Amino acid sequence: MFRELSLYEDDPIESMFVRLAADRSPDRMDLGIGVYRDDSGEVPVFRAVRDAELRVVRREGSKSYIGPLGNLDYCRVVERLVLGPEHAEPGNGHVISTQTGGAGSALRLGAELVRTLSRRSRVWVSDPVWPHQLEFFEQAGMQIMTYRYYDHYGSVPQFDEMLDDLNGLRRDDLLLLHGCCHNPTGQDLDQDQWQVVSELVAEKRAIPFVDVAYQGFGQGIEEDVAGVRLMAGQVPQMLLAVSSSKTFGIYRERAGMLTVVVSPGTGDAAGLRRRLRDLARQLYFMPPDHGAAIVLEILSSRDLEDLWRSELDAMRLEIVRKRAMLREVLEAEIDGYDASFIERQLGMFSCLPISADEQRLMEKLFHIYMLPNARVNVAAMKSSDARTVARAFRELRTRRTGDGFRRVG
Repeated sequence: MFRELSLYEDDPIESMFVRLAADRSPDRMDLGIGVYRDDSGEVPVFRAVRDAELRVVRREGSKSYIGPLGNLDYCRVVERLVLGPEHAEPGNGHVISTQTGGAGSALRLGAELVRTLSRRSRVWVSDPVWPHQLEFFEQAGMQIMTYRYYDHYGSVPQFDEMLDDLNGLRRDDLLLLHGCCHNPTGQDLDQDQWQVVSELVAEKRAIPFVDVAYQGFGQGIEEDVAGVRLMAGQVPQMLLAVSSSKTFGIYRERAGMLTVVVSPGTGDAAGLRRRLRDLARQLYFMPPDHGAAIVLEILSSRDLEDLWRSELDAMRLEIVRKRAMLREVLEAEIDGYDASFIERQLGMFSCLPISADEQRLMEKLFHIYMLPNARVNVAAMKSSDARTVARAFRELRTRRTGDGFRRVG
Protein backbone atom coordinates (compact mmCIF):
# COMPACT_ATOMS: atom_id res chain seq x y z
CA MET A 1 0.00 0.00 0.00
CA PHE A 2 2.61 2.55 1.02
CA ARG A 3 4.78 1.91 -2.04
CA GLU A 4 2.78 4.48 -4.00
CA LEU A 5 3.95 7.26 -1.65
CA SER A 6 7.31 7.28 -3.45
CA LEU A 7 5.52 9.12 -6.27
CA TYR A 8 4.08 11.78 -3.96
CA GLU A 9 5.46 15.24 -4.71
CA ASP A 10 5.63 18.31 -2.50
CA ASP A 11 3.32 21.16 -3.38
CA PRO A 12 4.97 24.43 -4.53
CA ILE A 13 4.95 25.88 -1.02
CA GLU A 14 6.53 22.92 0.73
CA SER A 15 9.04 22.39 -2.10
CA MET A 16 10.23 25.98 -1.62
CA PHE A 17 10.92 25.25 2.04
CA VAL A 18 12.83 22.11 1.02
CA ARG A 19 15.05 24.19 -1.28
CA LEU A 20 15.50 26.79 1.44
CA ALA A 21 16.60 24.16 3.96
CA ALA A 22 19.10 22.75 1.45
CA ASP A 23 20.66 26.17 0.74
CA ARG A 24 23.79 26.50 2.89
CA SER A 25 24.60 30.05 1.83
CA PRO A 26 25.07 32.44 4.76
CA ASP A 27 23.22 35.00 2.64
CA ARG A 28 20.02 32.98 2.25
CA MET A 29 16.92 35.03 2.92
CA ASP A 30 13.56 33.56 3.96
CA LEU A 31 10.87 35.98 2.81
CA GLY A 32 8.32 33.22 2.42
CA ILE A 33 6.91 32.06 5.73
CA GLY A 34 4.21 34.37 7.07
CA VAL A 35 5.69 35.64 10.32
CA TYR A 36 6.70 39.08 11.52
CA ARG A 37 10.42 39.43 12.23
CA ASP A 38 12.14 42.29 13.98
CA ASP A 39 15.22 43.97 12.49
CA SER A 40 17.48 41.34 14.06
CA GLY A 41 15.61 38.61 12.22
CA GLU A 42 13.89 37.21 15.30
CA VAL A 43 10.18 36.40 15.66
CA PRO A 44 9.36 38.32 18.85
CA VAL A 45 6.92 37.26 21.54
CA PHE A 46 4.53 39.99 22.67
CA ARG A 47 5.15 41.09 26.24
CA ALA A 48 1.38 40.98 26.70
CA VAL A 49 1.43 37.31 25.64
CA ARG A 50 4.23 36.45 28.09
CA ASP A 51 2.41 38.13 30.96
CA ALA A 52 -0.93 36.54 30.03
CA GLU A 53 0.64 33.12 29.73
CA LEU A 54 2.10 33.38 33.22
CA ARG A 55 -1.30 34.31 34.63
CA VAL A 56 -3.00 31.44 32.80
CA VAL A 57 -0.47 28.85 33.96
CA ARG A 58 -0.57 30.02 37.57
CA ARG A 59 -4.35 29.84 37.67
CA GLU A 60 -4.85 26.69 35.63
CA GLY A 61 -6.12 23.84 37.78
CA SER A 62 -7.00 21.22 35.19
CA LYS A 63 -6.05 19.84 31.79
CA SER A 64 -9.43 18.20 31.27
CA TYR A 65 -11.31 18.17 27.96
CA ILE A 66 -13.20 21.28 26.97
CA GLY A 67 -15.32 19.78 24.20
CA PRO A 68 -15.47 20.08 20.40
CA LEU A 69 -16.71 23.71 20.45
CA GLY A 70 -13.61 24.73 22.34
CA ASN A 71 -13.21 27.79 24.54
CA LEU A 72 -16.46 29.70 24.09
CA ASP A 73 -15.28 32.57 26.30
CA TYR A 74 -12.45 33.07 23.81
CA CYS A 75 -15.06 33.16 21.05
CA ARG A 76 -17.05 35.78 22.91
CA VAL A 77 -14.14 38.24 23.24
CA VAL A 78 -12.88 37.65 19.69
CA GLU A 79 -16.40 38.18 18.30
CA ARG A 80 -16.37 41.62 19.89
CA LEU A 81 -12.84 42.32 18.63
CA VAL A 82 -13.77 41.52 15.02
CA LEU A 83 -17.47 42.34 14.74
CA GLY A 84 -17.71 45.09 17.34
CA PRO A 85 -20.14 45.19 20.26
CA GLU A 86 -23.18 46.00 18.10
CA HIS A 87 -22.91 42.64 16.31
CA ALA A 88 -21.68 40.57 19.22
CA GLU A 89 -24.00 41.42 22.10
CA PRO A 90 -24.47 38.38 24.34
CA GLY A 91 -27.88 36.77 23.92
CA ASN A 92 -28.52 38.06 20.39
CA GLY A 93 -28.57 34.48 19.17
CA HIS A 94 -27.58 35.36 15.62
CA VAL A 95 -23.80 35.02 16.10
CA ILE A 96 -22.81 31.38 16.53
CA SER A 97 -19.12 30.59 17.03
CA THR A 98 -16.81 27.71 17.75
CA GLN A 99 -13.14 27.87 18.62
CA THR A 100 -10.88 26.12 16.12
CA GLY A 101 -7.24 25.24 15.70
CA GLY A 102 -6.42 28.43 13.79
CA ALA A 103 -8.09 29.89 10.72
CA GLY A 104 -7.21 26.83 8.62
CA SER A 105 -9.40 24.62 10.77
CA ALA A 106 -12.11 27.28 10.65
CA LEU A 107 -12.06 27.31 6.85
CA ARG A 108 -12.16 23.52 6.70
CA LEU A 109 -15.00 23.32 9.23
CA GLY A 110 -16.94 26.05 7.43
CA ALA A 111 -16.53 24.28 4.11
CA GLU A 112 -17.76 21.03 5.63
CA LEU A 113 -20.73 22.77 7.22
CA VAL A 114 -21.85 24.32 3.93
CA ARG A 115 -21.26 21.10 2.02
CA THR A 116 -23.51 19.15 4.40
CA LEU A 117 -26.29 21.72 4.01
CA SER A 118 -26.04 22.39 0.26
CA ARG A 119 -24.43 19.99 -2.20
CA ARG A 120 -24.70 22.50 -5.03
CA SER A 121 -22.78 25.32 -3.32
CA ARG A 122 -19.54 26.40 -5.00
CA VAL A 123 -16.76 28.55 -3.54
CA TRP A 124 -15.38 31.60 -5.36
CA VAL A 125 -11.77 32.53 -4.61
CA SER A 126 -9.62 35.44 -5.73
CA ASP A 127 -6.94 35.17 -8.40
CA PRO A 128 -4.36 35.09 -6.93
CA VAL A 129 -5.16 33.44 -3.61
CA TRP A 130 -3.21 31.80 -0.81
CA PRO A 131 -2.93 28.27 -2.31
CA HIS A 132 -3.53 26.32 0.91
CA GLN A 133 -6.95 27.94 1.23
CA LEU A 134 -8.11 25.99 -1.81
CA GLU A 135 -7.34 22.67 -0.14
CA PHE A 136 -9.87 23.15 2.63
CA PHE A 137 -12.70 23.46 0.12
CA GLU A 138 -11.38 20.81 -2.25
CA GLN A 139 -11.25 18.29 0.59
CA ALA A 140 -14.87 19.11 1.40
CA GLY A 141 -15.74 18.26 -2.21
CA MET A 142 -16.66 21.78 -3.27
CA GLN A 143 -16.22 23.13 -6.79
CA ILE A 144 -13.68 25.98 -6.97
CA MET A 145 -14.52 29.06 -9.01
CA THR A 146 -12.16 32.04 -9.43
CA TYR A 147 -12.65 35.75 -9.81
CA ARG A 148 -10.08 38.23 -11.08
CA TYR A 149 -8.68 40.36 -8.28
CA TYR A 150 -5.17 41.61 -9.03
CA ASP A 151 -3.01 42.17 -12.10
CA HIS A 152 0.25 40.50 -11.10
CA TYR A 153 2.53 42.21 -13.61
CA GLY A 154 0.76 45.55 -13.53
CA SER A 155 0.62 45.52 -9.70
CA VAL A 156 -2.89 47.00 -9.72
CA PRO A 157 -6.28 45.81 -8.41
CA GLN A 158 -8.94 44.52 -10.81
CA PHE A 159 -12.16 45.49 -9.09
CA ASP A 160 -14.27 45.96 -12.22
CA GLU A 161 -13.13 42.57 -13.48
CA MET A 162 -13.91 41.09 -10.07
CA LEU A 163 -17.50 42.32 -10.28
CA ASP A 164 -17.87 41.00 -13.82
CA ASP A 165 -16.79 37.55 -12.70
CA LEU A 166 -18.95 37.60 -9.58
CA ASN A 167 -22.04 38.10 -11.68
CA GLY A 168 -21.79 34.32 -11.99
CA LEU A 169 -22.57 33.83 -8.29
CA ARG A 170 -25.50 31.54 -7.57
CA ARG A 171 -27.68 31.29 -4.49
CA ASP A 172 -25.80 29.63 -1.59
CA ASP A 173 -22.42 29.92 -3.31
CA LEU A 174 -19.59 30.93 -0.98
CA LEU A 175 -17.56 34.05 -1.74
CA LEU A 176 -14.16 33.84 -0.07
CA LEU A 177 -12.87 37.30 0.88
CA HIS A 178 -9.94 38.47 2.96
CA GLY A 179 -11.00 40.86 5.70
CA CYS A 180 -7.77 42.87 5.44
CA CYS A 181 -4.15 42.54 4.29
CA HIS A 182 -5.05 40.30 1.35
CA ASN A 183 -2.87 37.22 1.10
CA PRO A 184 -0.81 37.14 -1.10
CA THR A 185 -1.13 40.63 -2.65
CA GLY A 186 -1.62 43.06 0.24
CA GLN A 187 -4.21 44.76 -1.99
CA ASP A 188 -7.39 45.44 0.01
CA LEU A 189 -10.90 46.53 -0.87
CA ASP A 190 -11.81 50.04 0.26
CA GLN A 191 -15.06 50.81 2.08
CA ASP A 192 -16.93 51.76 -1.08
CA GLN A 193 -15.90 48.49 -2.66
CA TRP A 194 -17.00 46.52 0.41
CA GLN A 195 -20.38 48.24 0.03
CA VAL A 196 -20.67 47.25 -3.62
CA VAL A 197 -19.69 43.64 -2.92
CA SER A 198 -22.15 43.47 -0.01
CA GLU A 199 -24.96 44.61 -2.27
CA LEU A 200 -23.99 42.11 -4.96
CA VAL A 201 -23.86 39.24 -2.46
CA ALA A 202 -27.27 40.16 -1.06
CA GLU A 203 -28.73 40.39 -4.57
CA LYS A 204 -27.30 37.00 -5.59
CA ARG A 205 -28.21 35.43 -2.22
CA ALA A 206 -24.68 34.12 -1.96
CA ILE A 207 -22.80 33.73 1.34
CA PRO A 208 -19.60 35.66 2.04
CA PHE A 209 -16.91 33.68 3.87
CA VAL A 210 -14.44 36.25 5.21
CA ASP A 211 -10.98 35.20 6.38
CA VAL A 212 -9.70 37.57 9.07
CA ALA A 213 -6.09 36.59 9.71
CA TYR A 214 -4.18 39.89 9.95
CA GLN A 215 -6.32 42.28 11.98
CA GLY A 216 -4.13 45.14 13.19
CA PHE A 217 -1.38 44.74 10.59
CA GLY A 218 -2.96 46.96 7.91
CA GLN A 219 -4.36 50.31 9.01
CA GLY A 220 -5.22 49.56 12.63
CA ILE A 221 -7.17 47.12 14.80
CA GLU A 222 -10.55 48.78 14.24
CA GLU A 223 -9.88 50.06 10.74
CA ASP A 224 -8.91 46.63 9.44
CA VAL A 225 -12.34 45.14 10.15
CA ALA A 226 -14.45 48.12 9.05
CA GLY A 227 -15.37 46.33 5.82
CA VAL A 228 -16.25 43.12 7.66
CA ARG A 229 -18.52 45.02 10.04
CA LEU A 230 -20.16 46.87 7.15
CA MET A 231 -20.90 43.58 5.40
CA ALA A 232 -22.15 41.90 8.58
CA GLY A 233 -24.77 44.62 8.91
CA GLN A 234 -26.00 44.29 5.33
CA VAL A 235 -26.11 40.61 4.35
CA PRO A 236 -28.54 38.05 5.80
CA GLN A 237 -25.84 35.46 6.48
CA MET A 238 -22.07 35.19 6.43
CA LEU A 239 -19.21 33.08 7.73
CA LEU A 240 -16.02 34.28 9.37
CA ALA A 241 -12.74 32.43 9.81
CA VAL A 242 -10.62 34.25 12.38
CA SER A 243 -7.00 33.60 13.31
CA SER A 244 -5.20 34.85 16.40
CA SER A 245 -1.83 33.63 15.14
CA LYS A 246 -0.51 36.86 13.62
CA THR A 247 -2.55 39.32 15.64
CA PHE A 248 -1.21 37.96 18.93
CA GLY A 249 2.02 36.42 17.63
CA ILE A 250 1.06 32.91 18.81
CA TYR A 251 1.73 31.13 15.53
CA ARG A 252 2.36 27.69 17.00
CA GLU A 253 -0.53 27.75 19.48
CA ARG A 254 -3.22 27.44 16.76
CA ALA A 255 -6.05 29.57 18.12
CA GLY A 256 -8.86 30.58 15.80
CA MET A 257 -12.63 30.75 15.42
CA LEU A 258 -15.38 29.93 12.97
CA THR A 259 -18.38 32.26 13.26
CA VAL A 260 -21.73 32.06 11.50
CA VAL A 261 -23.64 35.34 11.40
CA VAL A 262 -27.34 35.19 10.49
CA SER A 263 -30.10 37.77 10.69
CA PRO A 264 -32.14 37.56 13.92
CA GLY A 265 -34.99 35.13 13.53
CA THR A 266 -33.30 33.33 10.65
CA GLY A 267 -32.46 29.67 11.17
CA ASP A 268 -32.09 27.56 14.29
CA ALA A 269 -29.14 28.77 16.36
CA ALA A 270 -29.24 25.76 18.69
CA GLY A 271 -29.38 23.33 15.79
CA LEU A 272 -26.51 25.10 14.04
CA ARG A 273 -24.40 24.97 17.18
CA ARG A 274 -25.03 21.24 17.50
CA ARG A 275 -24.12 20.70 13.85
CA LEU A 276 -20.84 22.60 14.31
CA ARG A 277 -20.11 20.56 17.43
CA ASP A 278 -20.60 17.26 15.63
CA LEU A 279 -18.62 18.27 12.54
CA ALA A 280 -15.72 19.54 14.66
CA ARG A 281 -15.66 16.25 16.57
CA GLN A 282 -15.57 14.29 13.32
CA LEU A 283 -12.76 16.41 11.83
CA TYR A 284 -10.38 16.90 14.77
CA PHE A 285 -12.36 16.14 17.97
CA MET A 286 -11.49 19.37 19.82
CA PRO A 287 -9.15 22.37 19.43
CA PRO A 288 -6.18 23.09 21.73
CA ASP A 289 -6.93 25.55 24.49
CA HIS A 290 -3.62 27.15 25.46
CA GLY A 291 -3.52 29.83 22.78
CA ALA A 292 -7.20 30.63 23.20
CA ALA A 293 -6.71 30.98 26.97
CA ILE A 294 -3.87 33.47 26.38
CA VAL A 295 -5.99 35.60 24.04
CA LEU A 296 -8.93 35.47 26.45
CA GLU A 297 -6.68 36.64 29.28
CA ILE A 298 -5.41 39.57 27.22
CA LEU A 299 -8.82 40.71 26.00
CA SER A 300 -10.31 40.34 29.48
CA SER A 301 -7.64 42.44 31.23
CA ARG A 302 -7.49 46.18 30.60
CA ASP A 303 -3.75 46.42 31.32
CA LEU A 304 -2.87 43.50 29.06
CA GLU A 305 -5.16 44.63 26.27
CA ASP A 306 -3.70 48.13 26.33
CA LEU A 307 -0.18 46.68 26.21
CA TRP A 308 -1.08 44.30 23.37
CA ARG A 309 -2.68 47.09 21.33
CA SER A 310 0.40 49.27 21.68
CA GLU A 311 2.74 46.41 20.72
CA LEU A 312 0.65 45.44 17.70
CA ASP A 313 0.45 49.05 16.55
CA ALA A 314 4.24 49.32 16.83
CA MET A 315 4.59 46.24 14.60
CA ARG A 316 2.17 47.73 12.09
CA LEU A 317 4.15 50.98 11.93
CA GLU A 318 7.37 49.03 11.49
CA ILE A 319 5.84 47.22 8.50
CA VAL A 320 4.81 50.59 7.07
CA ARG A 321 8.43 51.75 7.50
CA LYS A 322 9.76 48.62 5.79
CA ARG A 323 7.39 49.11 2.86
CA ALA A 324 8.49 52.71 2.40
CA MET A 325 12.13 51.66 2.59
CA LEU A 326 11.69 48.88 0.01
CA ARG A 327 9.94 51.25 -2.37
CA GLU A 328 12.72 53.79 -1.96
CA VAL A 329 15.55 51.36 -2.71
CA LEU A 330 13.68 49.79 -5.65
CA GLU A 331 13.18 53.17 -7.26
CA ALA A 332 16.78 54.15 -6.50
CA GLU A 333 18.11 50.98 -8.16
CA ILE A 334 15.92 51.17 -11.27
CA ASP A 335 15.63 54.52 -13.05
CA GLY A 336 12.04 55.46 -13.78
CA TYR A 337 10.53 52.46 -11.99
CA ASP A 338 7.31 53.08 -10.04
CA ALA A 339 7.28 50.90 -6.91
CA SER A 340 4.45 52.81 -5.23
CA PHE A 341 2.36 49.64 -5.08
CA ILE A 342 4.65 48.35 -2.33
CA GLU A 343 3.85 51.33 -0.13
CA ARG A 344 0.15 51.40 -1.08
CA GLN A 345 -0.52 47.80 -0.10
CA LEU A 346 -1.17 46.62 3.44
CA GLY A 347 0.03 43.99 5.85
CA MET A 348 2.81 41.46 5.54
CA PHE A 349 2.72 40.60 1.86
CA SER A 350 3.08 41.96 -1.65
CA CYS A 351 3.70 40.18 -4.95
CA LEU A 352 6.73 41.19 -6.96
CA PRO A 353 5.90 41.43 -10.69
CA ILE A 354 8.16 38.59 -11.76
CA SER A 355 7.54 35.17 -13.32
CA ALA A 356 7.96 31.78 -11.65
CA ASP A 357 11.18 31.25 -13.65
CA GLU A 358 12.53 34.60 -12.50
CA GLN A 359 11.61 33.70 -8.95
CA ARG A 360 13.67 30.49 -9.17
CA LEU A 361 16.58 32.46 -10.60
CA MET A 362 16.34 34.85 -7.65
CA GLU A 363 16.84 31.80 -5.41
CA LYS A 364 19.77 30.55 -7.48
CA LEU A 365 21.65 33.83 -7.81
CA PHE A 366 20.70 35.73 -4.67
CA HIS A 367 19.44 33.05 -2.25
CA ILE A 368 16.15 34.93 -1.80
CA TYR A 369 13.16 32.66 -1.20
CA MET A 370 9.53 33.64 -1.65
CA LEU A 371 6.27 31.72 -1.97
CA PRO A 372 4.18 31.29 -5.18
CA ASN A 373 3.20 34.46 -7.06
CA ALA A 374 6.54 35.94 -5.89
CA ARG A 375 4.86 36.69 -2.57
CA VAL A 376 7.42 38.63 -0.60
CA ASN A 377 6.94 38.90 3.14
CA VAL A 378 7.91 42.51 3.74
CA ALA A 379 7.28 42.02 7.47
CA ALA A 380 10.09 39.43 7.64
CA MET A 381 12.61 41.64 5.84
CA LYS A 382 15.45 43.22 7.79
CA SER A 383 16.56 46.73 6.87
CA SER A 384 19.80 45.29 5.52
CA ASP A 385 17.83 42.97 3.22
CA ALA A 386 16.04 45.69 1.25
CA ARG A 387 19.01 46.66 -0.90
CA THR A 388 19.70 43.00 -1.76
CA VAL A 389 16.09 42.45 -2.80
CA ALA A 390 16.14 45.61 -4.94
CA ARG A 391 19.39 44.65 -6.67
CA ALA A 392 18.09 41.14 -7.37
CA PHE A 393 14.92 42.60 -8.86
CA ARG A 394 16.97 44.98 -11.01
CA GLU A 395 19.14 42.09 -12.22
CA LEU A 396 16.10 40.08 -13.24
CA ARG A 397 14.74 42.99 -15.25
CA THR A 398 17.99 43.39 -17.14
CA ARG A 399 18.00 39.68 -18.05
CA ARG A 400 14.63 39.83 -19.77
CA THR A 401 14.57 39.55 -23.54
CA GLY A 402 12.07 40.75 -26.09
CA ASP A 403 10.61 37.25 -26.21
CA GLY A 404 10.14 37.07 -22.47
CA PHE A 405 12.35 35.75 -19.72
CA ARG A 406 14.92 33.08 -20.51
CA ARG A 407 14.01 29.90 -18.67
CA VAL A 408 16.32 28.68 -15.91
CA GLY A 409 18.17 25.69 -17.30
